[in-house]
Amino acid sequence: MTSVDAIGDVADARRFPVDLGVRTRVFLFLRIAEHTLDSTPFIDHRISAPIDRAERVSADRIGLDRIEVAPTGWLWHTSYCGSSLLARALHAMPRQVALKEPLILRRLGDAREKGFDLTDTVKIGARLLARPWHPGGSVLIKPTHAALNVAAELMQALPDSRAVLLHSELEDFLLRNILKGPTTQARIGLAAERALRATSLLPRLPREAAAPPDVICAAALQWAAQRELALDLVELLGDARVRTLAASRLYADVSGTALGVQRWLGLAASPAEIEARVAQVAHHHSKNFTQAYGAAERARDNAMLRDRHGAALVHAMRWAERVLLPAMRREALDLPCALAA
Repeated sequence: MTSVDAIGDVADARRFPVDLGVRTRVFLFLRIAEHTLDSTPFIDHRISAPIDRAERVSADRIGLDRIEVAPTGWLWHTSYCGSSLLARALHAMPRQVALKEPLILRRLGDAREKGFDLTDTVKIGARLLARPWHPGGSVLIKPTHAALNVAAELMQALPDSRAVLLHSELEDFLLRNILKGPTTQARIGLAAERALRATSLLPRLPREAAAPPDVICAAALQWAAQRELALDLVELLGDARVRTLAASRLYADVSGTALGVQRWLGLAASPAEIEARVAQVAHHHSKNFTQAYGAAERARDNAMLRDRHGAALVHAMRWAERVLLPAMRREALDLPCALAA
């Protein structure tokens, strides 16, 4: 990697912050093409770009007053709730880009989890991501769920920005986790613990919650903690800036939901551009773009999972109802769909 003293043309969004050393306050920049934003599921370590050629730039050399900020919206989410689908539906180049899980936001969430001092890196990172890719364009940022612990600070760095917070119901969340492979399932316990430590839920839980009997019960614990974390963000910033949205509504009407989100966020793409984009992506898998996938395939998968794993699903649901749900705040259990149709 090349060390440099200054970023040069800080206005150019294509000079993208692909990584961040929080403790060293060093951003790593790499020029990426617009098509990369659409051709890769996430803009993290899986990005199709030569990360080893990135420029290292000290945060001290990045002047905040030199960073132009576009109209920006946030797509916060709990895990496995269709956020990748919605982000793809709102990626309408050239007027609007969707940045799906930039790695620097994961770094900030990880650093907060470890108790590091984030100094001004939150504000710099947010403003770098919010740069326009075209004159008059707008930006949608979809962070990883692991950055929910810094969501409020990121939004405060862009005080004119609004957010949608997408979430799913317990059964659907458990079904999505059952569908995942063993590598992903092995991380469920750590994800649950991480979310718990960021909320006030832990002291309210009975001791039994500390040792879920199986991985699907651990997923239920993650769901509960993330719902509490979502409510924290809504209560802190208020519904003038954050609106919740149920995944079931998105799955039932991708086009109508995407248009409603677009209106609420106040981004640049026209309704016709969003409808055209939805027609392009709604019937394909949001991470495997060549695979046909829509409401029918999702219903088929859920039916298959209930048939094959019904006993494990019922056991986890009953465990959650007995151990987790009584400790949760009512508002976290019943996150409203507060986004106008």
